[in-house]
Amino acid sequence: MTILHLLIGLDGGGAEHMVLELANQSQKAGHKAIVVALSHRDLILHKFKEKKIDCYFINITSLKSLFDGLKKLKQIHLTNGKEIIFHCHMFHGLFMGLMYKILVKNIPITFTMHTNSVKQLYRKIILFISKPMRCADIIFSQNSKKWYLRNDCIIPNGVDLSKFTPIEKSNQLENTPFIFLFLGRLNTPKNPLFLIQLIQELVKRNHTNFLINIVGDGDLREKLEKAIDDNSVSQYIKLNGFKKDVSSFLTHANCLIIPSLWEGMPVSIIEAGASKLPVISTPVGSIPDFLNNDNAYLLELTKFHEGMISVMENYGKALEKGELLYKLVKSEYDIKKIATEHMELYKNAMKRFKY
Repeated sequence: MTILHLLIGLDGGGAEHMVLELANQSQKAGHKAIVVALSHRDLILHKFKEKKIDCYFINITSLKSLFDGLKKLKQIHLTNGKEIIFHCHMFHGLFMGLMYKILVKNIPITFTMHTNSVKQLYRKIILFISKPMRCADIIFSQNSKKWYLRNDCIIPNGVDLSKFTPIEKSNQLENTPFIFLFLGRLNTPKNPLFLIQLIQELVKRNHTNFLINIVGDGDLREKLEKAIDDNSVSQYIKLNGFKKDVSSFLTHANCLIIPSLWEGMPVSIIEAGASKLPVISTPVGSIPDFLNNDNAYLLELTKFHEGMISVMENYGKALEKGELLYKLVKSEYDIKKIATEHMELYKNAMKRFKY
């Protein structure tokens, strides 16, 4: 079986890392996996090369390049065998897959949207009318069900647990700053500018011995840098940029914070769980389907700072929640288990499809 993963680019987000892990597990199981990026973005290409996963970039930047991209995709398809299944990721990956299916070659398509929120009406309409053209849509949880998706296959995200070492943290904190970790893209859904407000709320309540470590990059970086300077909070926040390996940041952090406006199922939460790291998150997307007030802190933005204060003042309780999350991640979100479910989906789709 050959699986072709089609996505926007090889950025450093959760969706791209899921593609990396799925492709790697596919090849370990004896199937061929290839990755096709619509853009030239290759931030984590080195990780695919390390796993010996073939990657192609078709660089679509205009309507003309769209048709050139379809020709390139056809050549990639033919080079890697006629019987192939496309796994399209996010809207742009699906749109390209649909164009290929309509204009070039009829192929089986599966689709993962990687978010629970589609803002544009035209995208919802395209997703709805193209449902018969897709073999299956992979959604993360019951909360992911939408009228414009097929809603017939629930498979959550997962991580390679062997990459993360669960550290037994002490609840007796020393005089060193309490480290909050923000792990993700600096874009609107992740809500990084809200961190300034959180800092102000903590300082107002006489909590000043903390640091927010930001690992990630994105189009809001300049705005965030300006907000940090304008509000004179540089001593409470550190921009680390994109990092190839986040495990050390997870190890040295005290708590992961996710103040997102909307989400799918953040891989960073699973990584935190694999590291026994307490989590504070907004209850958006599929997050409430695997986080609850027993294994994490689920709070609306208006009360987010209260969760941060609670974790700092009663870290022992936070560590107990982290332990429960670790047990859940270990039993349900191992990438081997998640990849096996994907493989079964691919096989069933190809059996039903007539080439």
